[in-house]
Amino acid sequence: MPHATSLSPISTVRLHALDRPALEAHFIQLDSEDRRLRFGSGISDEGLRDYVRRIDFARDGLFAVQDDALRTLAVVHVAMGAGPAEMGLSVLPQSRGQGLGNALFRRAVTFLRNRGAGSVFMHCLSENAAIMHLARKHRMRMVRHGTESDARLELAPATADSFINEWLDDQRGRTVQALRQNGRLAQAYFALLAPS
Repeated sequence: MPHATSLSPISTVRLHALDRPALEAHFIQLDSEDRRLRFGSGISDEGLRDYVRRIDFARDGLFAVQDDALRTLAVVHVAMGAGPAEMGLSVLPQSRGQGLGNALFRRAVTFLRNRGAGSVFMHCLSENAAIMHLARKHRMRMVRHGTESDARLELAPATADSFINEWLDDQRGRTVQALRQNGRLAQAYFALLAPS
């Protein structure tokens, strides 16, 4: 079972356009029920590929938690627009219950505050217990519309602390990612040197 917590605290890394294949692989690992809960309806592999192709990485915030093998275990996508930002979050089944969603939620909120967003909302199916729990935990205002729910959080303005926290999160994420990449390179190098 992949764990992201070998280097504590939970490290988040910002994703960029070059990370599209890893993001796509993450979403494709979700089964049909998880896809329905994440996207609000069933979505095919091709639909997921199209969704990832259309993401504007320069405008939006995408953050992930990776394991030691650099597999993407959890992702938050914060879509920026003219109105409130929209947040979507997914965690692979084997990585749930480790606080990854909570870490990504906090990272996304800091990102939004530092870019002047006044609020963020999550739209989900009311049966999505994990997202409903996360929304209540962060004191989001919940409005239920039958089988669907909206959760909204008003965001505090940016502060010097929020900018410093974002910088620290970015530095920690890049450092942990570099350590993991170097560890994988070292393993491959020593495997080549090993006698056959």
